Amino acid sequence: MPLAQIPAAAYGPAYRLRQSPTDPSCRRQGERHFDVIVYGDEPAGVMTALELSRQLPRLAGLARPRIALLTPSDLRAGLGGTIARSGLAYLDRNQVPRDMWAVLPPFAPSSDLYRRFLRLTGVQQIAVDPRQASRAFRLALARARITLLAGVEPTGTELERAAAADRGTPQGEGSERLCVIETAGHGRLGADLFIDASLGADLAHRASVPFLRGLGPRGLSRESISLGWIFEVEGLSITQLRNLEEQLTRRLLDRRDREAQHWLVNWPAYRNNRQRLLADLIDQRGNPLLLYSATSDSADQQSPALSIAVHGEQGLAPGLRRAPARMDAANVAILPDRLSFNALLFRNSADQNREVIARHGRPLGWMVPAAADVESFFLRHGARRVHWMPELYIRSADQIAHPRMALSAGLMARGGVPRPEALGTFSYHLDFRGGISAYVPPAKPTFNFGYRHTLPREVSNLAVLGPASGFGGLGQGAGRIIELNISVGQGLAIASALALSRRLPLAAVDPREVARLMPAGFAPYGRPSGSTAFSLFLGRLLYQLESWFPRWPWEPRWHRPLAS
Repeated sequence: MPLAQIPAAAYGPAYRLRQSPTDPSCRRQGERHFDVIVYGDEPAGVMTALELSRQLPRLAGLARPRIALLTPSDLRAGLGGTIARSGLAYLDRNQVPRDMWAVLPPFAPSSDLYRRFLRLTGVQQIAVDPRQASRAFRLALARARITLLAGVEPTGTELERAAAADRGTPQGEGSERLCVIETAGHGRLGADLFIDASLGADLAHRASVPFLRGLGPRGLSRESISLGWIFEVEGLSITQLRNLEEQLTRRLLDRRDREAQHWLVNWPAYRNNRQRLLADLIDQRGNPLLLYSATSDSADQQSPALSIAVHGEQGLAPGLRRAPARMDAANVAILPDRLSFNALLFRNSADQNREVIARHGRPLGWMVPAAADVESFFLRHGARRVHWMPELYIRSADQIAHPRMALSAGLMARGGVPRPEALGTFSYHLDFRGGISAYVPPAKPTFNFGYRHTLPREVSNLAVLGPASGFGGLGQGAGRIIELNISVGQGLAIASALALSRRLPLAAVDPREVARLMPAGFAPYGRPSGSTAFSLFLGRLLYQLESWFPRWPWEPRWHRPLAS
């Protein structure tokens, strides 16, 4: 069976486990024992822990659930992983297809949990303030009485053979149960269920779960999505930044400006093709293409003028094939007292990505000169201060090799998981920013998502939430997005509560029941790429009907994803 796609027929053995003897707790107990341990303080991990605090009393009857959030990081730099320490202030939002705008806003949240995340962190549309988000996360965890342990470095894990009922599936899958995390500073920590929400799935690696290397099998095993180093600029407004873009554009178009023309030496596509330069710098009316703001708290660069100037002033070649770093078209988050730039990219490989993850995201020494050049550029052009985030923005990781059902790029293109099992719908470009992006055809699937891609077959009480989930390789282009993983975390929290209540392995919980327990108002509407206008009309009609009726117990024939 190909790793990229596990058919729905594979669900059968897991469902039959519900008729088997109960799944007893581990015989080994840690010095401290919890109902659930969430490992990693990524936003999806924090929000899933908060959702567990709501679902365990409701579905598992645990009036005072024992939930722990563990992280190896030093939280003095912020709580919230990619947002707090990597500084990701420009959020990639669910992009509702235009044909659904009559019933949903363009950035409609893909789940109730993500909607609550937006409220908790004070997001209006796109921008999240890393400092504010860190404070909000810490306060919310304290109010939910969730144990927060920082600086937890696992030194080992203790597993037990699962009950005979768990081993009644092919190839002995799910035949082990994770019982205890051994740590250097916090002793032995045990739990009934574990959710690994760390970027690199360190806990799952230590539990001997097998992984796909890089972005998938064969030639993709050496590839990884580019690394980013996000920086914040003080003393420069969005209006001043637009003015700077306009000045640079006019200089590049002025053949008498020898310095600006020299910047193009390392840009042969522009140096040898003036028509292409004009097309990328000015609009049809001859006006410079400047930062475009679709929302009041964000802006996107349309023109390469800033990138050409940054590279040109330093005499550096652009592009991650010819040079190690690139000043890319920036996503700019407009914060109250500063601008956050997601723009500086670094060449990456699967091996280097693992190295950076092992360093907890700390930048590598060879990256510092490129950052210094960018800082120098902004200081020369009006900025008062440039602040670099303490950790790199890591977009990818090795993925679990044998998920219960891979949420692959192919499955996304076919509309995602079957409708009765869908937690919600997500739509976004499969974005690989740098690296292999030039060789991967652009795609923007609108797909239903579930949670079973987080469940490795080898360990019955462990889920892996985040970029290291089972995306079958290129599905990670969307699987890296914070919103998607938070929304998956809501379903995973419900499944965890049901598993604890019934003393079942996670994979034995029926995903159709989990989908029915998701909050109302987020009915799935995924569709195969290239759907006809009639199919889209029926999908919109079905979405509207579900506002008055419960979820359909059947899957409309026109809507079913194609068989693999």
